[in-house]
Amino acid sequence: MDDEKTQVLNFKAKMLSDYPEDRRRQFMISYYLCDKTMAIFEANVPNSGFRAGKFLQRTRVRNPETKKFFEPEAFYVGAKIQASGRVFELLDAAPHTFCLMEANSDQFPDADISSVVNKLSQVCMGQTKNLRPLFENYDKAKTGIVEKSEAEQVLSSFQPELSRHSIVTILRAFEEKGRFNYDPLLKYIKQ
Repeated sequence: MDDEKTQVLNFKAKMLSDYPEDRRRQFMISYYLCDKTMAIFEANVPNSGFRAGKFLQRTRVRNPETKKFFEPEAFYVGAKIQASGRVFELLDAAPHTFCLMEANSDQFPDADISSVVNKLSQVCMGQTKNLRPLFENYDKAKTGIVEKSEAEQVLSSFQPELSRHSIVTILRAFEEKGRFNYDPLLKYIKQ
């Protein structure tokens, strides 16, 4: 990756906790590709009882499961990251983060549209269900276009094992004026 000093993956995250007061907290997790460090910032949530600011100073963090430092491929929408004794779920990413991951899809397989569509195609071949009627439930006029939120529901219900990041990759690839054009996707997966 060129100019890694400026390349940072930024994710919106929530804390997974049994404590109700922690569930409202919002975070931004930044992963710096140049030195494989991360920082966590807490967002301001009015009346939460927690102050906005630095939650975790920029540092290298070990993955407790592997005992190795976190690598870039551990970061994607839907991933769970344990840091500073807490578990965070990555909910969304900044647009530049998606672009960076798609440009380096060899390192981020869930951001590789070819790989994701191929995975979906394999699933479709093994099932008798067809995706078209699921999309057409939302597209009564049969325009081939649905809202992105509707497409997300169709894809996640059709293939629950498809990662959240893979779904975002599909939504981004087949976006048309803020909506989702499902016809090209169905052509690619031969449905």
